[in-house]
Amino acid sequence: MTDPGLTNYPDILGYITGGERLNVNVVQLALAVRPRVTRAGRPFEAILLIQNASDVDVDVTATLQIPELDARKQKKRFIAKTERLVVGLRPAEVGYVVLPLSSLPDTAVGDSYRVGMAVETKPLGKPRRVRLPEGGGPVVLELLADETQARLNELKRLTYSTAKRGLVGTALEASFSVMSGQIGQLADLKPGWISLWKMSDYYKDERLLLERYGDLLAGKVLPQLKRLKLFSPLRQATLQRFQAARYPLKPVEAFYITKLLVAILEMAAPKEDAFDYLSDDRLNVSLLLKKRPASDDSGSVAMPSWCRAMLRAIDHNEAAAERPAHALATTLYDELLRDAMRHAFNMIKTVSGVELGSEEDMQAYTEKLIGEIRQPSRPLTFTDAYLPLIIGGFIFFDRVVMPEEKIGESLAEMAGALQERAAERDEDNDLIFKLAEQILDQALQKYGYRQ
Repeated sequence: MTDPGLTNYPDILGYITGGERLNVNVVQLALAVRPRVTRAGRPFEAILLIQNASDVDVDVTATLQIPELDARKQKKRFIAKTERLVVGLRPAEVGYVVLPLSSLPDTAVGDSYRVGMAVETKPLGKPRRVRLPEGGGPVVLELLADETQARLNELKRLTYSTAKRGLVGTALEASFSVMSGQIGQLADLKPGWISLWKMSDYYKDERLLLERYGDLLAGKVLPQLKRLKLFSPLRQATLQRFQAARYPLKPVEAFYITKLLVAILEMAAPKEDAFDYLSDDRLNVSLLLKKRPASDDSGSVAMPSWCRAMLRAIDHNEAAAERPAHALATTLYDELLRDAMRHAFNMIKTVSGVELGSEEDMQAYTEKLIGEIRQPSRPLTFTDAYLPLIIGGFIFFDRVVMPEEKIGESLAEMAGALQERAAERDEDNDLIFKLAEQILDQALQKYGYRQ
């Protein structure tokens, strides 16, 4: 299971395949043929994507399985110089195996050929998951090297299969077609392993990033994390994300989610040193910059997810420090959402006394919801919107007050919106409705709207 102390690393494989994957032990796989329609007598490639979902080295052995007969039952019409490749995966590493093969010029035309890839995995230690079985964290292309971006976009064009071959063992298979041959220059395809992403690409030693860009964070980014600059773009981004995820928010619901997001960012540089039970020193970036803590062996430094992503964005292009509000409402939105959900879960438990589950449960819920918002596989629901985002916004209702806002009126409008959602109430979400009503009532009572 995912260790609650570890980051859910970017889902590079899922970005390429659209989410399809086969979990084998602690690695995730998908197979493609390039090109999927080839000509007789010409070479082509079997592409095996491999994503290490653990924090240990893993040896992976990939063995190519070529068709024994062609469509006319002719034997040995497919040839592979290299049928086996052993890859030593680093912790969390992602890449792909390339094994070329070719057909003879007289290979029969057909559209139902299949190539297989048998896979054996051997973790070289006691693994802990750093990516969920259904996928990892979001992929922010802008934070990747240009060469990696180009490779990812090229790989996305392929058609991937996660179908297993046979009942015993672990082998994937993918289909391809053979057309009649034609004269042309033969490509010199070579077998090999191409690494797309390593843990070091994610961290790049964050201590060094802090040293290099700490002044930019302090002098450019933090001074712009003010609600008047942040609120509008974050609210618009929230409305758009939920609209795309097929759960349109009422304006006041987006308003309260934005309160939570802005509160998280304002904790990065709090105005006063006075204790606030709703704050969290782990979100205090100005304090982080004063301490300049050492990194651990992986180069990781404890900091908000949005800050880590901002450092990487600045490292890619220092102009990111000039418009942090824009970055946080676009490429870094998912990272901000992650910080907001983690903190909101803790605050809901503090304010309500309701036990919401273990840290591991809440992390898994957070990653799954971020994935659904980013790339929906189903319409979002009341629970998705309210737990913990909108309910978290209730808790920060008077911490982030906009100039034109009348707190009592916005709370009353929120109560009306919650009543309008009553038609969505069912046995599965009844507890979430009750939790929302409880915390909203506490806020209303504070302003004298309820006894």
